[in-house]
Amino acid sequence: MEVKNLLEKSNYFLKKNNDSFTYDEIWELQRIINKHNDLYYNHEKPVISDYEYDVLRKKLVEIESKSNFMKNYNYWLDIWSYKIESSFLKVKHSRPMISLDNTYNEEDLKDFDERVKKFVVKGINNSNDSETSSEWQHSDTEVQYTLEFKFDGLGVELIYKNWKLVLAITRWNGIEWEDITENVMQIANIPKTISYKSDLEVRGEVVLPISSFNKLNEEALENWTKIFANPRNAASWSLRTLDTSVTKKRNLKYFAYDLANFEEFRVKENKDNYYDVILDLEKLWFEISSYFKVCKGIDEVIKEIDNFWDTKKTIDFDIDGLVLKVNDISLWNSIGFTEHHPRYAIAYKFPAELVRTKILSIEHSVGRTGTITPVANLDPVNVGWVIVRRATLHNYEEVEKKWVLIGDQVWIKRAWEVIPEVISPIVEARTGKEIVIEIPTKCPVCESEVAKDDDKVRYYCTNKFGCKAQVWWSLIYAVGKTWLNIDWFGEKQVELFLEKWFISDLFSIFSLKDRKEELLKLEWFKEKSVSNLLEAIEKAKNQSLVSFLTALWIDWVGKKTAKTLAKIFEKKEDLINFDKTVDDLLRLEDFWPETSISVYEYFTDFGKKELLKKLLEIIDIKFEKTNTWEGKFAWKRFCITWSFTWYTREQIIEMLEKEWWEFIWSVSKKLDFLIAWSEAGSKLKKANELGVRVVGLDEIL
Repeated sequence: MEVKNLLEKSNYFLKKNNDSFTYDEIWELQRIINKHNDLYYNHEKPVISDYEYDVLRKKLVEIESKSNFMKNYNYWLDIWSYKIESSFLKVKHSRPMISLDNTYNEEDLKDFDERVKKFVVKGINNSNDSETSSEWQHSDTEVQYTLEFKFDGLGVELIYKNWKLVLAITRWNGIEWEDITENVMQIANIPKTISYKSDLEVRGEVVLPISSFNKLNEEALENWTKIFANPRNAASWSLRTLDTSVTKKRNLKYFAYDLANFEEFRVKENKDNYYDVILDLEKLWFEISSYFKVCKGIDEVIKEIDNFWDTKKTIDFDIDGLVLKVNDISLWNSIGFTEHHPRYAIAYKFPAELVRTKILSIEHSVGRTGTITPVANLDPVNVGWVIVRRATLHNYEEVEKKWVLIGDQVWIKRAWEVIPEVISPIVEARTGKEIVIEIPTKCPVCESEVAKDDDKVRYYCTNKFGCKAQVWWSLIYAVGKTWLNIDWFGEKQVELFLEKWFISDLFSIFSLKDRKEELLKLEWFKEKSVSNLLEAIEKAKNQSLVSFLTALWIDWVGKKTAKTLAKIFEKKEDLINFDKTVDDLLRLEDFWPETSISVYEYFTDFGKKELLKKLLEIIDIKFEKTNTWEGKFAWKRFCITWSFTWYTREQIIEMLEKEWWEFIWSVSKKLDFLIAWSEAGSKLKKANELGVRVVGLDEIL
């Protein structure tokens, strides 16, 4: 079946009502799932997302359970019956390596909790332990659960005999799969010998760090070689290659989470709960999930999940959810198993970050510095609770290297707050009607000539001060909260005032008070709103030097560069009578040749000097004596766990940045201070692990 036909049929069944399937369509759905399994396991080239696959599989489960003519037919045998293509030897698992049931919503977790309690009560009622039975029937009783990462990688079982690792096999259908022992031996964090006398069968996940994945794809782009859609596919390909030297270079990691001989181990070691068994694996030098918690009751589990988002941003591995397990091992048999998964565990899966959609057209977007970026207009798709209609393609060289065409089915990713981007096309799904993306020769906004930077991939509009798009972006940038911080002045106001020719540059913003009567004639502009706007503009006339320098719209000068540049100015006259050379500027911290040349050209240009004179006549700039903080506290980096009672995060950042400190979002070894409150979570834990100094807000103030 061709991929384009496979996608058409998959889309049809994804939208189809479960109650309207015919007998032939049920068989066709099985064939489609078979084909997706083949692409996923044999070729590492899935063409639908995990979420779409889960939907198709659950449709089949529901139809099989409701359809009389399917009643005596075990469809699972059929959807796992396609031919396995592999150069590795086949090995059977000593015990089935079954998968987990999963859900995407919290209501299903509550239903899972209720089912667990019913199985537990039923099992206890069948025993003679009346005291325990009454305890479990009490409405306030809560089941204790563990929470850990659900790594998005390749399931692998490690078998140890006489202290040594003798066999490693992948999971696949849970009954048999490939002997990949030689490749697994190349993974540095897998112990080759362990201090455990009996046989041990450890189960876990092989994953590729996101940082390593990004580097791999960057090298692929440079060398015009295979681009991977996600770290999981890259990990699978790296682990199943016949060249072990490739596996060794990939920086793969292994995380243990289970044992095939679980019962024997826990009896021998006298362990009552799952949490302690996994900690014992850690003592045997296996790496386990860094996020491993015990929760009392489902409400605490849901609270942990809701508070998990900040933690996920700091993880260098792809995880697609959290695994929830009943901690008390003695309850597992009472709760039981289905043919496909244990009833005492479930995976809570996060909203998909990698999804499939179609490029409908390409828009050539002009940014603040004139850079023209290809942006894909997409068939709208839900990515992580957000409907995505556009995604960046970064630059035209990347478009060519990734071989992206208009009309392509593509993988897109939206990682948290990051702008959605096109990862790669699904080349196999092409119909022949796709169109090549052309590089514009004229600016799509002002029709000026487009130039290309020497030694760079950047195409840009050459009409910096006359291109409406560049002016619009520069003014949006200037009036925003980070720089001039003019309330009541947003994107819509900038666009309207440009259209009416009320503003054209930074100085004209401060002249809007002379246009009050014209402003009052505009739709939606009333006396109160106009007064608020003009008052905010007056207030913005008092500025720090850093904010002012950043708002000037100098190429290559952002917030950090402006802080460094501010050191060379002590009074207003220094800005107008600029006497530094490019070599002088190159001596400043983090000033590169392009930055130094840009700053020099700005302050020595006659037109810019005239603008500066006009601005400095109306703006009161606060010149900081930067040497006040030179020494112990100069240019320190800080991070904040969350807002505090009397101050928001933004207020704290503003206060410290005025003192020439630098705010960064995540905890790393480069951090000087973490400002934390007593009940802070993952950031505090990581800071302590890295030896970063943790301080309270009172101490900072």
